[in-house]
Amino acid sequence: MSLRRSALAVAAGAVALVGVACDGATPSAPTGDVFAAAPWASGTERLEYDLRNSDGALIGHGTLTTTVEGDRVTLGQQYVEADATEGRTPATDTVRVVVDAATFQPIEGSREVMRRTEDGALRAESYTWSYALDEQGDVLMTSVHTEAGKSDEDSLRARDHHYDNESSLWLWRTLAFEEGFNQNYVSVNPIERSQQTVNLQVPQLETITVPAGEFEAWRLIFRNGRAVRTAWISVDAPHVVLRWDNSDVVFELTEASASGTVESGGR
Repeated sequence: MSLRRSALAVAAGAVALVGVACDGATPSAPTGDVFAAAPWASGTERLEYDLRNSDGALIGHGTLTTTVEGDRVTLGQQYVEADATEGRTPATDTVRVVVDAATFQPIEGSREVMRRTEDGALRAESYTWSYALDEQGDVLMTSVHTEAGKSDEDSLRARDHHYDNESSLWLWRTLAFEEGFNQNYVSVNPIERSQQTVNLQVPQLETITVPAGEFEAWRLIFRNGRAVRTAWISVDAPHVVLRWDNSDVVFELTEASASGTVESGGR
């Protein structure tokens, strides 16, 4: 399981960060819907994160936004390199995904990357993708990648119970939380043009401390094969992601505003 980190190119070595796509997952494993209810209110929510590498060094800052507009929800991610060399423009990674408000099924998305190369320069690349029914009534995800003035396009037929990989940091907040929760779902990765089965478990409650404060949190575990990744979601609504550890990079919440406001210290 790689829990593919598909949304951050701001750190040295172009570390990519967010989302889930478990390599080696069993495609035939039974899957189901995991979206239960949206915890965010109408309007716009904004969550701020520090991003640190496995040594604890600060490598970037992340902003997640949620905007509810009628029957659609726009999910935004913006990552910025923490310590660009003086005089250099920071590397950035910006992702936008639109999902159906009632089902969390993906509609479209885009990603714009300014990636730091080995020589210190920035290289631009972009992705756009959309989901639509084909002639057989199946959902077809079509993705276009553009770099150095050249574009290529490819499609895949999404399996049942699928969600967009780039919506993962929101999907995990929508569960019917309870100890012992155990469900497989399908993650479609429009960047890699792949889809994998993800196993999601909620084993217990824990108390954790992040820069935003101390919280009681649900611990979520993502597992396939030998790899394990972990996220912590606040017990209190709106169930924000407090920490996400993919073994390479750790997100920690620093600030929440609007409908993303959370109070630290207990349930």
